[in-house]
Amino acid sequence: MKTIIRKLTFYVGQVIRFIYYSYLRMNGIKIGDNTFISLGAKIDTQFGEIIIGDNVHITSGCVLLAHDGAIKQMKPDANPRGKIVIGDNVFIGVNAVVLMNVSIGENSVIGAGSIVNKDIPANVLAIGNPVKILRDLS
Repeated sequence: MKTIIRKLTFYVGQVIRFIYYSYLRMNGIKIGDNTFISLGAKIDTQFGEIIIGDNVHITSGCVLLAHDGAIKQMKPDANPRGKIVIGDNVFIGVNAVVLMNVSIGENSVIGAGSIVNKDIPANVLAIGNPVKILRDLS
């Protein structure tokens, strides 16, 4: 009985994830192959453009925010929409926030709780608020 329940739970989870990814794709988010996005992650589907590469792991509590409503309040002519590009083989730790107009290079790791407010090159470990490159991973 436990085996049946485990298998059923796994398949239900797969169906829910498929529906979630389909929703994101319908809203313009580009998601690469073999990418895992936790159901607890928050991805901005209202504005901007988000591109997620292959083999990316976005953990629970992460936020990808491709717009900034505050800019419009301060500068009415400003464009509050941005772009986020996440390269292949990237890991984004729990509760990290990726802000608009940022790209994360391939094979990089973003530490838990980091605020990514600038571009991150490939093959690095980056952590902190604001994010800083801790070391090279190549």
